[in-house]
Amino acid sequence: MAESDFVLEGARLTVRSDLDAGREDALRRACEQLLKCRAAELVVDLSAVKYVHSLSVGMLSYAWVEALSRDLEMKFVVSKEVAEVFERTGLSKVFAYEVRAKG
Repeated sequence: MAESDFVLEGARLTVRSDLDAGREDALRRACEQLLKCRAAELVVDLSAVKYVHSLSVGMLSYAWVEALSRDLEMKFVVSKEVAEVFERTGLSKVFAYEVRAKG
């Protein structure tokens, strides 16, 4: 997977591939770039993602906390598989997200 798997357009970060083990550093770099945006609402689009490794779940949580600390809102657009991960981890209770099928 390449850095092009992470596409930043304005205040929207689109992840185009699964977040397997070892992808958390690339995800961190992409999230850091997103957090530099001056928009009040940031969007992380995970609708093409079917698998998220636990370290990437942690990185998404870290990015969300960083956004809050900067008075920014971070929302997620996710696949049903990622929504299930959010449910199992309890993040569905804190993250603002919508489920959207890619296609």
